[in-house]
Amino acid sequence: MKTRELKRILSGALVLSMAASMLTGATIASAEEDTSVSGTIEVGGWPSGDDGFEAAMEGFNEVYPNIEVELVFTDTTAHHQSLQTALAANSGAPDVAMVEGAYIAQYKNSPALTDLNELGAADLKDDFVEFKWNQAISDDGSRLVALPWDLGPTLYYYRTDVFEEVGLPTDPQEVADLMSTWDGVLEVAEKVSIPGQRWFLPSAAYPYQWLFINRDYYNENLELQLERDGDLECLEACLKIRENGWDMNVDMWSTEAYAAYAAGTCVTVAAGSWFSGFLKTDIDPDGAGHWGATVLPAGMPSTNWGGSFLVIPEQSENKEAAWAFVKYMLATTEGQNTMFKAIDYFPAYKPAWDAAPELYSDPDEYFGGQAPNSIATEIAADVPVVYNTIMDTTAEGYLYSSFNAGAEAGETPEQIRERLGNDIENACAELKQQQIQNLKDAGVWNGD
Repeated sequence: MKTRELKRILSGALVLSMAASMLTGATIASAEEDTSVSGTIEVGGWPSGDDGFEAAMEGFNEVYPNIEVELVFTDTTAHHQSLQTALAANSGAPDVAMVEGAYIAQYKNSPALTDLNELGAADLKDDFVEFKWNQAISDDGSRLVALPWDLGPTLYYYRTDVFEEVGLPTDPQEVADLMSTWDGVLEVAEKVSIPGQRWFLPSAAYPYQWLFINRDYYNENLELQLERDGDLECLEACLKIRENGWDMNVDMWSTEAYAAYAAGTCVTVAAGSWFSGFLKTDIDPDGAGHWGATVLPAGMPSTNWGGSFLVIPEQSENKEAAWAFVKYMLATTEGQNTMFKAIDYFPAYKPAWDAAPELYSDPDEYFGGQAPNSIATEIAADVPVVYNTIMDTTAEGYLYSSFNAGAEAGETPEQIRERLGNDIENACAELKQQQIQNLKDAGVWNGD
């Protein structure tokens, strides 16, 4: 998204606010009570999904008073490992399970998951963001194995207190203007950094990762697509950040990074808009007024990072109740907006955006009166459909390791890109054959 587009976004927030004021006193009509569906279902996932479900449970119970829901939540990796094991064994899976966007390509052809079209999901297609809906369709186009929950419109987060301290602007538009070029990015990096004490980014590899953040590594012919607009300029800037010691050289999800975000010693990071909720509840709950958010720098396009889905395993013994839960939480404005308000999971369900426009335009006190959700809304509507594969998560890991190895070896941007391509192709060779076989089985493979 270019800088000039942010001006349109920010001015658009005023229009949304006016629309919200016209709805003052209005409430979203609740679905009618349904006592015909009953039983106990188990729902599995990872935090903060449980907080979202708990927030929306009162509304769900009003509609489905005879369904009891048990939440079984653990960390993301453990949840997916457990789910994979249970599906393979045809035993032990929850009735409803979360699936993170990084894993959905591994599940979309699985016969162990219920085809939600058989439960009526096909009628909901036009209500969901296209690029997210398409990710859950089987390769042969016949089945929908998951319903999209949320998106990750990618925002650039920055410590406004540190920016102000060093004489930088803090307004989202002004920050976007300043950082609209790599020269501007490097200017900010130098100003906010104090060698050995305060850093611009958790890792210098991340700006390069932002170019691939929607996990669009391969095209439909399974050709690796590493060359893209501005990639070498981006890598050159990343190398300068590393050379000058302006990055911590740590994983953005590490304990060290979390502590640095809260302390203001790691000044910027980019993530899906769900990161707003992470900041508020887990990373920096006392950081209200210290954070801002804007579009990605250096003219990077609108993109998405992650988001989750809900699936119903075939082994569920109460699919009717499971579908009632999925449909209420993800395909009603009440369910989606209640969860969005609680945990900042940006709905993939488009009617939610119009039903409560104030949630998407009102100033956020945590962000010092900025309105990051108004920016996220425009980004969400602008993300292109991409082609995802089972190789994507493996490829993603090499963005960091290959960059770090190349930087350590003193390589040029071109050499690092070549190293990355070789590393990905070697690591994904077996997975690529599996992907080809999946496509052959679906009757849609046109390659050699």
